Amino acid sequence: MCRPMPQPLTAELRERTVTAPGIAELSFAMRSPERLAFRAGQFVSIAVPPADAGAPAVPRRSYSIASQSDAGDVLRFIIRIIPEGMATNFLMSLPIGAVVSMTGPHGFFVLDAAHPGDVVFGATGTGIAAVMPMLGELARLPAEPDAGRRLVLCAEVEALAARADAELAVHLTAPPPGWTGGLGRITPALLARLPALRAPTFYLVGNGAMITELKHDLTARGVNRKTQIRTEAFFD
Repeated sequence: MCRPMPQPLTAELRERTVTAPGIAELSFAMRSPERLAFRAGQFVSIAVPPADAGAPAVPRRSYSIASQSDAGDVLRFIIRIIPEGMATNFLMSLPIGAVVSMTGPHGFFVLDAAHPGDVVFGATGTGIAAVMPMLGELARLPAEPDAGRRLVLCAEVEALAARADAELAVHLTAPPPGWTGGLGRITPALLARLPALRAPTFYLVGNGAMITELKHDLTARGVNRKTQIRTEAFFD
C-alpha cells in the first residue's frame, strides 16, 4: 500500500532572534493552511533552495516545532546556527515577510495518551524545542497518583515546568561564572534519579550520542527499551 504524500505547507517568516551564541529562534505564521494541526514532539521539513542557479538541490531540513500544539497558527523553531551550513545561511538571511515551503507534520516522538508512573524528559541543546510543547500537552493530561514528572534539560523552561507540575533540573557542561546549579552531562544525573522513579517512561531528545548512551545504560539497569523509552535524535 502506498503512503500518502506529505501535504505542502507555506508559512511566512515573522520574527528571528539570536537567543544565545550559536542558537536562533524563528517564528513563521502559517499561510496555507492557516493553522497546522500537529502533536507536540513532531517536526516539519523546510525546503532550502540552492544557493546558486544550477547548483544541486539542497535536501529539506527538519526542525522540531517548539510551539504549543494548540497554537498551530504560528510555528516556532529553535535552531542551531551552523557556520557555512546551507540551511543556516538560508534561514538566517531570509527577509522578514518571506514565504517558505514546508511539509509535515512528521514524526512519532509524541506523548503517550497515559503513563503508568513517572514521566522523565532528557534533552540536550536544541532538543528542548520538542520538549516545550510536550510539557504543555503533559499539563493537560491527568497524572497518575503519586507519579512524578522530571526533566533534565540544558535550558530554562521554568514556566512550562511549573504548569506541568514537573521538577526541573538544569545541568550545564560549560557553565557561566557564578553558576551554582548542576554540572556536567545529563546522563549521570538522570541515572542517579532512576532508583527513585516509579514505572518511568523516558522521552530522550537531542544529541544522538547522549541518546545511545542513555538507552544502553537504562536498559542495563532493567528499563524496558520497547515500552519505557521514546527517542528523537538530532544530528547536526
